[in-house]
Amino acid sequence: MEKIKSDSQNGKNRISASILKLADKDVNKIDFLVRRANEDFRDIVSEAEYPRASSYGFGERDDDESKDDYLEDWEEYSTWKEKK
Repeated sequence: MEKIKSDSQNGKNRISASILKLADKDVNKIDFLVRRANEDFRDIVSEAEYPRASSYGFGERDDDESKDDYLEDWEEYSTWKEKK
């Protein structure tokens, strides 16, 4: 497997967590997600941390809808991170 590229350990940790969430227990997806992250980590991080918010283009949602999306996304991601 390719190594995850980042300028910091915190960046590697965040990208790694995003990859694990998106792989959803399917180890066959990990190599593909690592390659995508090394091309542009923002795609992987936004899909993992903010799936609802990142699915819309700029201006497609009003401020209240966007705020609701971000809140729901963050609650979902926080719950996922706390699972043991």
